[in-house]
Amino acid sequence: MAVWQQFGLLLWKNYIQQKRQILVTLVEIALPLLFSAILIVLRQKVSFTNYPNATHYQSFPLNGLPPLLCYQQLQLAYVPANASVVQQIAQDVQQNLQSCIKNVRGFETEEQFEEFVKTDPESGKILAAIVFEHPFSHDDEPLPLQVSYHLRFTYSPRNAPAREKSELNPNNDMDWHTLSLFPLFQMPGPREQHDPHGGTPGYYREGFLQVQYAVDRAIMMAYNRSAAMALFDQTQVLLSRFPYPAFIYDVFILAIQNQLPLLLVLSFTYTALNIVRAVVQEKERKLKEYMRMMGLSNWLHWSAWFLMFFLFLSISIFFVTVLFCVKVSPNGAVLTYSDPTLVFVFLLVFAISTINFSFMISVFFSRANVAAAAGGFIYFLSYLPYVFLWPRYDLLSHAQKVSACLISNVAMAMGAQLIGMFEGKGTGIQWHNLFEAVTVDDDFSLAQVIGLLLLDALLYGLVAWYVEAVFPGEYGVPQPWYFFILPSYWCSSPRVAFLKEKEDEEDAEKASKGEFMEEEPAGLVAGVKIKRLAKVFKVGNKSKEAVRDLTLNMFEGQITVLLGHNGAGKTTTLSMLTGLFPPSSGRAYINGYDICQDMALIRRSLGLCPQHDVLFDNLTVREHLLFYTQLKGYPREKIPGEVDRIIRILNLEDKRNAKCKTLSGGMKRKLSIGIALIGDSKVVMLDEPTSGMDPSARRATWDLLQGEKRGRTILLTTHFMDEADLLGDRIAIMASGELQCCGSPLFLKNKYGAGYHMVIVKDAFCNVSEITRLVHMYVPDATLESSAGAELSYILPKESTSRFELLFAELEMNRDELGIASYGASVTTMEEVFLRVGKLVDSSLDIQAIQLPALQYQHERRSHDWTMDDSSSISGMTDVTDFTDSCTMISEDGSNIKLNTGARLYMQQFYAMFLKRALYSWRNWKVMVAQFLVPLIFTVLALVVARSLPSSHSSPQLRLALKQYGQTHVPVAVEANAGPLASLLAEIYTTQLPSQNAIAAPNITDFSEYVLYNAQREGGAFNEHCVVGAAFRSSDVIGYFNNQGYHTPATALMLVDNALFKLLAGPNASIQTGNDPMPRNVSETAQSQLSESQTGFAIAINLMYGMASLASTFALLLVSERSVKSKHVQQVSGVYLTNFWFSALLWDLINFLLPCLLMLVVFRVFSVKAFVAQNHLVDVLFLLLLYGWAVIPLMYLMSFLFSTAATAYTRLTIFNIISGTATFLAVTIMTIPELNLLHLSHLLDKVFLIFPNYCLGMSFTEFYQNYEMITFCTSSPLAKYICKYYNITYQMNYFSMEEPGVGRFLVALSLQGVVFIILLFLIELRCIRLLLNLCRRRKKALLLAEEALQPEDRDVAEERKRVLECQPVVESMVGSPLVVQELSKMYSGGQSLLAVDRLSLAVGKGECFGLLGFNGAGKTTTFKMLTGDESITSGDAFIDGYSILTDVKKVQQRIGYCPQFDAVLDHMTGRETLSMYARLRGIPEKYVTACVENVLRSLLLEPHADKLVRSYSGGNKRKLSAGMALIGGPPVIFLDEPSTGMDPVARRLLWDAITRTRESGKAIIITSHSMEECEALCTRLAVMVNGQFKCLGSPQHLKSKFGSGYTLLAKVRVETELEESDLQLFKDFIESTFPGSLLKDEHQGMVHYHLTDKTLTWAQVFGVLETAKEKYSIEDYCVSQISLEQVFLSFAQFQHCAEACRK
Repeated sequence: MAVWQQFGLLLWKNYIQQKRQILVTLVEIALPLLFSAILIVLRQKVSFTNYPNATHYQSFPLNGLPPLLCYQQLQLAYVPANASVVQQIAQDVQQNLQSCIKNVRGFETEEQFEEFVKTDPESGKILAAIVFEHPFSHDDEPLPLQVSYHLRFTYSPRNAPAREKSELNPNNDMDWHTLSLFPLFQMPGPREQHDPHGGTPGYYREGFLQVQYAVDRAIMMAYNRSAAMALFDQTQVLLSRFPYPAFIYDVFILAIQNQLPLLLVLSFTYTALNIVRAVVQEKERKLKEYMRMMGLSNWLHWSAWFLMFFLFLSISIFFVTVLFCVKVSPNGAVLTYSDPTLVFVFLLVFAISTINFSFMISVFFSRANVAAAAGGFIYFLSYLPYVFLWPRYDLLSHAQKVSACLISNVAMAMGAQLIGMFEGKGTGIQWHNLFEAVTVDDDFSLAQVIGLLLLDALLYGLVAWYVEAVFPGEYGVPQPWYFFILPSYWCSSPRVAFLKEKEDEEDAEKASKGEFMEEEPAGLVAGVKIKRLAKVFKVGNKSKEAVRDLTLNMFEGQITVLLGHNGAGKTTTLSMLTGLFPPSSGRAYINGYDICQDMALIRRSLGLCPQHDVLFDNLTVREHLLFYTQLKGYPREKIPGEVDRIIRILNLEDKRNAKCKTLSGGMKRKLSIGIALIGDSKVVMLDEPTSGMDPSARRATWDLLQGEKRGRTILLTTHFMDEADLLGDRIAIMASGELQCCGSPLFLKNKYGAGYHMVIVKDAFCNVSEITRLVHMYVPDATLESSAGAELSYILPKESTSRFELLFAELEMNRDELGIASYGASVTTMEEVFLRVGKLVDSSLDIQAIQLPALQYQHERRSHDWTMDDSSSISGMTDVTDFTDSCTMISEDGSNIKLNTGARLYMQQFYAMFLKRALYSWRNWKVMVAQFLVPLIFTVLALVVARSLPSSHSSPQLRLALKQYGQTHVPVAVEANAGPLASLLAEIYTTQLPSQNAIAAPNITDFSEYVLYNAQREGGAFNEHCVVGAAFRSSDVIGYFNNQGYHTPATALMLVDNALFKLLAGPNASIQTGNDPMPRNVSETAQSQLSESQTGFAIAINLMYGMASLASTFALLLVSERSVKSKHVQQVSGVYLTNFWFSALLWDLINFLLPCLLMLVVFRVFSVKAFVAQNHLVDVLFLLLLYGWAVIPLMYLMSFLFSTAATAYTRLTIFNIISGTATFLAVTIMTIPELNLLHLSHLLDKVFLIFPNYCLGMSFTEFYQNYEMITFCTSSPLAKYICKYYNITYQMNYFSMEEPGVGRFLVALSLQGVVFIILLFLIELRCIRLLLNLCRRRKKALLLAEEALQPEDRDVAEERKRVLECQPVVESMVGSPLVVQELSKMYSGGQSLLAVDRLSLAVGKGECFGLLGFNGAGKTTTFKMLTGDESITSGDAFIDGYSILTDVKKVQQRIGYCPQFDAVLDHMTGRETLSMYARLRGIPEKYVTACVENVLRSLLLEPHADKLVRSYSGGNKRKLSAGMALIGGPPVIFLDEPSTGMDPVARRLLWDAITRTRESGKAIIITSHSMEECEALCTRLAVMVNGQFKCLGSPQHLKSKFGSGYTLLAKVRVETELEESDLQLFKDFIESTFPGSLLKDEHQGMVHYHLTDKTLTWAQVFGVLETAKEKYSIEDYCVSQISLEQVFLSFAQFQHCAEACRK
């Protein structure tokens, strides 16, 4: 099939599925919009200021320090102290600044000076040090012409304006910024607009410019004192800022620069989770492997997913771009300047790498739950490195930035940061500056980011491809690790098998000619040939042989049935044939192609229906068929016809457009079969195709398969022996991996069968010995099989069929004398053959079967031993009840034990529930460890980041040189009438520019006008290449600096001073100044501790993220318990709601305590003072526990919204993140003082108190900040004054209700816990539902009255009369534990559907009542009402004296319930499960072990008792489910299809257990699809059609009443085509001898007749057939009485006709 068609097909499938999951899809698209909305709301709230006029600044002189510095009596230091010229300069400087500088102090070397600063407390008094870099060789050496020196001022500014540093503003003013020339994040408008001196880093207010000017003057004076003095008198040096053109000041850009990366990551977290989940779910449900078996290439599968997610993401990205770039409010757009197309492209590239990142994560997982959880975690984790890197962005080398960007989230964050920086610069990101960095300092451009994102996508894709090939999970063929260098991987060639393996052939021939192998049919084509196939599985270092040396051929036009116990190797064989895993040795050919080499070719003609339904929840029946037909490459034009044909033969016409998840189990199986057959599959493999279907559906499927087998090779496995018998042309039986026998059903029955079973129903006066004598007289080899209850059973060997006629005639004649009520005979069934083959292989089965009746005696013996322990210590004081209690013998299920009640029961249940939770945590220790570690890892990361961030690296030295800014323009203006000196200076000034890589812009008269014009014209770019300038006037020189750069004031001054020096000392003279801040001194080191307020914020954000994932794990078990119906079974077993929930709450709180304590350890280790000092650890623990108290019930409440644990985990985590992180961020961003949104933030703070996560984050931040404030503000009187001055508030009581106390959060958390628990119980007690039901019941009662009763069967009417006349309460206490009175259920939908229609029934003690009916007849609904799972519309039921309507809890303690699907918890062992239910029922603790042992033994679960349930086979899970219903011996037991999926041996054992339970006086109600089961177990049964009973009575009664005649199977020997007439003659003979007989089926000489004549006796039938045997060359024949199944099927038409009438 063309690749593009397949691709389109997959896209279509993915698209439909997404479309149907409308909620998920909308959330995926809406989440990014929601996060963008945060910025948009801010954009609306944050107004900007428009400055329509240019801003001009005053020029300022440099002759005196700022007054604040003069009060402090400071000193000046100089180095080297020994050079006299340096001393002189220092004194000149002091002279110049004398009013402020007390004295000067010399140091020999710079190292000496640094040591002094670091250690001496006096060092704080030094204003600055002047360090000359020239090595003076002797004291009197003069200064060189090229002077270079640097000034060293204190590390942190003394004079910085104390503005509160907000967490979100990284441009803090705490150092000299010598690392960078421009701020990392720029803002539009003049930097520090209101400071004429230029502001940060404080060149003027710290006195740097003044000292620099004084030193420069002193240098000139040292050169030529008099000339210099004369020059200074003529010329004054001033500095001034560049004027700034009209602009708009917009604080909002702060918000973008800080929050855009985080918001983008959060926007796509959910999508990333969903991608991982969707991909892994297909893998987990085996859908992907199935599609591969159907011929789909792997890369197509990935590409289709990719394209679909890409399209969905493009939609949301398109909207996000629109929201960002379109002017959404009068305040402008979020991204005002950037090019929307470029933003769109950038986000699209990010989407590509996100999708591939998710793909990469998905390959490592095979369970969707785990994958989604881990996916979200890893996705966010990969963003965290950026949080480290962001504050040190200017420290990173280019290589570091590039390598960090190999993580796609970091790359995206860098890109978003660059966009924010370009916005701040005022240019925005444009296509033309795509390849440029933001400022000179940086070397990183958006183009590089986009390139790196694409590289990431490629790398992630490669990792995914490689890992998937080498570790394909449990399904699929792993490649060797070096597979990509093998030529065979890239180009494989198909080859048809030629029969070259001759010797293999011969061995295989020998193997297939055993005693139990029938000759292969001649003249048929073998569609499947298996030769010596074997498969070994390695588990750890043990290896298990699943299939051993299997040789078998399957023929076209035939159905080959493969039988075997659970674990015999059937499914493994199928999996090898379909290419799921490679065989360990041996060969197999399908249509002539080898399965090891040509799987791709085989798959085109292969149809497969695996054991599990491989269906997509959200596709309809028709879509499934269309999808798979096209996938197989069926011709386009024939597809619609083929799909309609399959829908028609599947009988699913009315479900054609129903979504798959709405189909019943049986319909899903049908659809799976249809998928296997569709598209003309030549080889069809069906693995248990009819499990879960009712008999009529199963019959229909059989007809379907019989009709479809022409031209196909069909291989089928099944647990239903009648199915094998009927469908199998050849049956192969496997046991423990080996083929035991193979042949047609009759051949196998001859080989293994015992012959006929004659069953006699005894009368009251039956003479057994006489009957036995009579039987032996006619058939000497007969043996008495059993004589139990009212039935006698004999085995009559097959060889004696000729004598049957006489025997039956004799019995017929002497019926009354012998005391025979009725009799019948049935032939060996396939079931017996199967059990026999099993026994021959595994003799222990035989022993077990013999032991079963004997087990009961052993139990009784053992129970004597158990009862000794109490009775030995009986004294006069002993309570009588206790005495009887201890002496009772424990019956098998513990039904005769006095159960606990009251407080004792309550405690016991609490213990059981608590243990269940504990085991869950213990068994899923990986989840547990993850639970603990996630919050810890996040917090540790936060702390590590916080520790390493304000890293006290000393600022490096910066040379004040113009050439650092790259190519620049320097405007030089000379006033019109300035005079010769000004012109001369201007000329000298210009000559020094080329060496600085600058070009003068000459001939300017008005400096301001030039600057304003160009700045207006060029926009933000102007600030980069025009940083300084000068204007020369008659009596002064003004050095202009562009204040957008940090260091321009000193650079401007240096250039002006250089011009003056050159004028004095000639063109070679120059002064080079540097700025090299001192290391931190003692007090600065102390102060830097305070500036860690960011730590609180970081801890809070990360703690919330960790807790978000931890909290959602608390819902996992609840969701899975509810979805597998285990919770319901626990409720039916009598658990109190309070026990169920409070045990969970207690365990989860204990569980939650552990990570909290570990958290405290972390705070201790990192000594986070705020949380460790003064017993604060206790406070922090209290905070965390209160959060647990609030969040755990919230998770419980929300668990009701989900049906799978995976979705619950991912969506709850997302909910927690949004309700915590997003709200917290919103409030925090709004507290940035510049945004003026404080009132809104206070309002939101009150609203968000309803979210536990928000309270947690805020309380941590406030606690931390409060501590910091207290520490700072109480440290010294000065600090106290500063706090008062800047209005910094703090609370000495941390738990105060006022800010920044955390009282309000604690109150909120305490209340939340209570409210959520109350809500939980309201939901659980169905208060709301009950009210609605009361209203509905009235309505429905009226509806019911309208539907008059249809004429009833006599037995049914009698039962109704009996029930209505009795006293239900008394009756249910005395004789019949279950009394059902007029029970009805009406579903109100578009049409009201009457599911159960006025049932009346009484089930007595020791009775097993069978409830039969088709799918949809109302059986399961009846069960649900009787167990309290569904409300009752009208009527009532009484169990053991209690009404279901009024006493549902009492009722539930008195019933056992085994639901239709296994309601078992994977994480417990069988023994633990049963013990839990024993405790829930209230079996006293001392008997629990014994009861559990009994049940395990009776169900033969002992070998598996201590294995985890998740490792159980389907059959063992069913046994366990039945055991849960039987334990504790409740008076009434409901079993809903207890034996589906069990193999025959297991089924027999279950039957034995149920029979023994019934014999002990229990009432059992059972539904089943297996008629044989009903015959074996039920004392009475009823067939239910459309919610009503159609017949009721014992099996034999129903057979006699509704059944008629016999079933005849005969095989006529057909040698050649010519003798077909033999067969025809025989058919004519039967039809004439037995008038009215119906031919049911015929193939290859086999005929199957239904003899309908009611008057025929057994003797007549056998007589006629014996005479015909020779004449018509009959090889073999068998006759049996009509079965219960046929009685049941005779009601099938009622179901459909009633449905039709209803419509």
